[in-house]
Amino acid sequence: MKLTKESLREIIKEVIAEADGHPQILKKNKEVAHNWATHMEWKSSTDKNKYGNVVGEVIHHTLFEDGTITKYDVKFGNKTIKNIPTSMLEVVELQEHSHEATEEDDDDEKEEGSCS
Repeated sequence: MKLTKESLREIIKEVIAEADGHPQILKKNKEVAHNWATHMEWKSSTDKNKYGNVVGEVIHHTLFEDGTITKYDVKFGNKTIKNIPTSMLEVVELQEHSHEATEEDDDDEKEEGSCS
């Protein structure tokens, strides 16, 4: 079969449809490519006062098959806060990577703190 522009367009449409409308999410070996925050800070001044007005390093995040991230574990200085909802944080630095989806929010191991 010869690859034409039209057949290539059809293949691309199928890949995008399989990615549930998210062309940036292409699954390979059950891995999900996605953008994630590597460094975050608190959105609200209340949280900045409570936890410190510093930029934190992301050490873990949830990941669903559609590329959705719902919670982050972030290390602020020497204190790690787990299960912080994404709505409470502001992205400072972003990058792309891929790994298998977790499909659940990790609540098992609490290090120093939790924001559930």
